[in-house]
Amino acid sequence: MDQINKTHKIEHHTVIIVGGGPAGLPIAAVLGGWHPYYRESAIFSQRYPELAAYLSPYRSTLLGLDFAKLGDNGIPPIDLFHLLHHPRRIFQELSQIALEFRQEDPIDYLLITQEEVGGLWNNAPENLLTLSPGQWMEFAFFPLAQYIQEQSVNLSVNDLICKRDLIRYYHQIPGRFDLVNHIHTHEKIVRIEPHERGFHLTSRDVGTQTMHQYTCKYLVYAVGQRCILRKLDVPGEDLPFVVNRYDRPESFDGDRIVVVGGGRSADWAATELYDAQKEVYYVMRQSFERHWRLINDSRDGLPYYARIAEIIESRDPRFQTLYNSHIQKIEDKPKNGLVTVNNNGHQKLIDVDHVVIEIGGTADYSLFNGFPALRFKEKYDSYRFQVHQVETKPYSSEVTNIPNLYMGGYLAEGLGLVVIAMHPTTYTIAADILQKEGIYNRQNP
Repeated sequence: MDQINKTHKIEHHTVIIVGGGPAGLPIAAVLGGWHPYYRESAIFSQRYPELAAYLSPYRSTLLGLDFAKLGDNGIPPIDLFHLLHHPRRIFQELSQIALEFRQEDPIDYLLITQEEVGGLWNNAPENLLTLSPGQWMEFAFFPLAQYIQEQSVNLSVNDLICKRDLIRYYHQIPGRFDLVNHIHTHEKIVRIEPHERGFHLTSRDVGTQTMHQYTCKYLVYAVGQRCILRKLDVPGEDLPFVVNRYDRPESFDGDRIVVVGGGRSADWAATELYDAQKEVYYVMRQSFERHWRLINDSRDGLPYYARIAEIIESRDPRFQTLYNSHIQKIEDKPKNGLVTVNNNGHQKLIDVDHVVIEIGGTADYSLFNGFPALRFKEKYDSYRFQVHQVETKPYSSEVTNIPNLYMGGYLAEGLGLVVIAMHPTTYTIAADILQKEGIYNRQNP
């Protein structure tokens, strides 16, 4: 039977999580029964004695806390879990973490992701270093040091971690925490509508194109800020020698490459291609001053910014930066490609073998149909992080005008480029759902 566009019967779950990256995956683990409890920690008690005294008598899971009241008393829950997970920036031993996780009964949930778990990190460059030490990228319920012990992996938790090591860690989570049967990978949500049971979701299998239907009472939307890759919208953008994702230099034959961007991913691509002996033309809309400000601010702490600074300062003609520039068109010639660039108002023609477009992406809210309009807040920071965040309640990440809809991770209002404990909406969302379901009653120590 032809499976294309075949629609299955509607499947219902109490909670559906859309997105399997660093925001969605830990929520699945907590809803799957891995609940946080306060654990005595010498370093936490030393540095935050009032918080330690406040939490020490509390014997129940922290998911039972009244987070709104905590926030009103000057203890935002996101900050609380930051400090419990990372009471100090340098990791010394597992006992410093003031959290322990105990396995309780799971709630009925399903996680749907269009790739493997790990989200956009699956598509990051193979050798890309993160902005932070590995232990800042970990989930509190599975510290990187514990993963290293269990898997006999040769990593330092306090060093910058690269994509290939981080994604291996993320890929261990479903099996390690018995989540596999609650996760659908390579399935893309294409529509979300209101339903008498809460929400109605339509999805398409990425491979077979089979359609699926779901309903749920609670929906967690945790798809990240790069759902839709931006396009240049110029002639020739779809030619075969033009790619919109850089992985590794070995993927590019020939010698001359145009990199279009100006953000961290483009910086990485331009640098790595140059170090692979390619001739690189780096095209950016931004000014030299803006680009150099971030590079110069970061070069002492992040080695890849130090490297691109060194390359630019060398003035090597094999690495040409074109600021205040944009691509006008891309053409296919008999022996190579031809890129037309508007550089400060002057037209420049570049013969190339490849064009790499790394201009970021945007969150996809177009899937929501029939709901009150989402209210957006613009969020920017100095690392070029920008996203249309949704107006949410500060202590639960629930959308203010759509009950039982939650924004996970960076899509929740006010959440910046959180490096330490970068999964802070995990506990507020899970707690709100479990408390609404009567599994835990809101309380304070």
